[in-house]
Amino acid sequence: NRSSDLAGIDGMGPNGTDGNQPRFNNILFNFVHELGIWEKQSSFYFQAKSCQNLLRGNIFFNGPRAGINFNDGFGGGSNLTENVLFNTCRESGDHGPFNSWDRQVFVTKVADGKTASPIKLYDDISKNFMIANYNSQEGIDNDDGSCYYETHNNFFAYSGNGMKNDFDGHDNHHHDNVYAYVGHGFGICGQLEGHEDYFYDNYVVMTGDGDYGRGTCSGPGMTVVHDNKIFTPNAKVTECGTSLADWQAKGNDKGTTAAKWPEDEEIISAAKKALGIM
Repeated sequence: NRSSDLAGIDGMGPNGTDGNQPRFNNILFNFVHELGIWEKQSSFYFQAKSCQNLLRGNIFFNGPRAGINFNDGFGGGSNLTENVLFNTCRESGDHGPFNSWDRQVFVTKVADGKTASPIKLYDDISKNFMIANYNSQEGIDNDDGSCYYETHNNFFAYSGNGMKNDFDGHDNHHHDNVYAYVGHGFGICGQLEGHEDYFYDNYVVMTGDGDYGRGTCSGPGMTVVHDNKIFTPNAKVTECGTSLADWQAKGNDKGTTAAKWPEDEEIISAAKKALGIM
């Protein structure tokens, strides 16, 4: 295997410890639309074997696939903030305004600045305004093993799930977000103990009654869920196969509340608070 032959050489194969990769790039205040006329697997921004980048203040709309796509978990430490994305996934299913993959292990020193490790630094997604219309499946699609994402203080509208994590993804945290008119707050895979996903302090307006999240309900690796505000047409919220009230009576999901749909003005106020523009 040629990749394993090169693993011990700095900067070759999966070894990114020499730092000779695209890093600290600034993608700022761009206005982009009508992308993917010929190439459908395309995005406004795509990164691979790159890390510690800043995407800020960009506006993107009208594309065939995800608006922003992270190909892998190389290094981490990128910051996605204050962007506006809508009208994505117009010619494909799955995905959402943001999509990530993580199918290949890489070794860098990014996490602590000195230790060679496959563990990446958290990527941060905050203060973005994303409308997951057309065929978007999620607001944030952490696909194929994606891990170590801190997603907070965003406004997401529509989609099947606000948060998604699958195929052994882990250590993804969603908190202080507003999800307006989604099917469910989250739909995620199971995790190992110590690498659980977190979903807390979120404001979730669902399109129907029922489960507000689908995660791990018992045992090691149980999804960490608490202090969410859930709104449905009839305030009938379930979790892990039972009513929210019965689930909480067993000591789970402390602080989460259920209520009927709020007025639009309340959702807008919650969004402004999350985005820090009050």
